[in-house]
Amino acid sequence: MKSLNKLSYPYIVWMTILVVLPMILILVLSFTNIDIFNIGSFNFTFDSFEYLKRPEVIEASKNSIRLSFFTTVICLFIGYPVAYYFANTKSKNKQLYIALIIVPVWSNMLLRIIAWEKLFYPNSILNMFGISFDLIGTDTAILIGMVSMYLPFMILPIYSVLDKMDKSLIEASRDLGANTLNTFLRVVLPLSLSGVLSGVLMTLLPSMTAFALPERLSGGKTLLIGNIIEDYFMKTGNINAGSLISIILMFVITFLFIGLLRFDKEGDTLL
Repeated sequence: MKSLNKLSYPYIVWMTILVVLPMILILVLSFTNIDIFNIGSFNFTFDSFEYLKRPEVIEASKNSIRLSFFTTVICLFIGYPVAYYFANTKSKNKQLYIALIIVPVWSNMLLRIIAWEKLFYPNSILNMFGISFDLIGTDTAILIGMVSMYLPFMILPIYSVLDKMDKSLIEASRDLGANTLNTFLRVVLPLSLSGVLSGVLMTLLPSMTAFALPERLSGGKTLLIGNIIEDYFMKTGNINAGSLISIILMFVITFLFIGLLRFDKEGDTLL
């Protein structure tokens, strides 16, 4: 077995170059005034923390929390019934239905965003059917886009748990006199909470940090925290402040996933 450990060396090198070193660089940028394009002398400083008080950062943070919350709630209310149906259906096309949920995830996200963008303009292909939308620049457009993008990440973890659930527990509940509603509330729902939690995290986190989707569907009117990071890195050149915000988000994401792993120790719901 020790000889097989050598097979992990390429992976370790790969992860070090693409993950560990960039994270160390971002951490250094967060607490220094170093200019990455003109590296010279630099000092450790907390000046970047002042940017956290800026109005655009505060507003973007509020927008991220608000829109990601509604996106997650909508995905949960749509995704749980869909996952429940797929987990309990006797249809021979069950695997096909699951594949149809996964297939859109394989396509380029930016192309799907642009497709929604074209439909949300007053002049679109929908005019052929007498339908016209004028949603660009609204929160509604962002919510529709986010729900369509992240709904599979809500459905699949819940489906995974429901599909593996011991069906004899449901039968026992029925035999003891519980009706359908009580069986769901007291047996099915508690046993599927690990899948719900996983789906919530896998929907909440990407929707909170999205930047391409709100940029296209809001016409630049609604900024999320991902847009602020992009602006600091690509437009204003304030890489130090952008790095600090990125580090904070990474710590939040890490703590949330640690919490998930503690709740779901077997890791069955992580995709």
